[in-house]
Amino acid sequence: MPDKRKIRDRAADVKENPLAVEVGRIAKLFALYLLRDIEDESKKVMRLNAVGFSPHEIAALLDKTEANVRVQISQAKKKKGE
Repeated sequence: MPDKRKIRDRAADVKENPLAVEVGRIAKLFALYLLRDIEDESKKVMRLNAVGFSPHEIAALLDKTEANVRVQISQAKKKKGE
């Protein structure tokens, strides 16, 4: 689970720039829309990765650790290569 203090600190940094806050909200809405029909967590990770979200961003959106997201991406890439 992501460290809540780190998330709060990043949120405080973003609050200094109102445009960044709005863009962040739009990105989160976009992510929710992309995931609306998906139940499988690994498919959620891969879809967000495919549209350009970073492992850090994906972890924050899905309430996972960044390491977990990176492992899921790596495993999916290995399966794809088989």
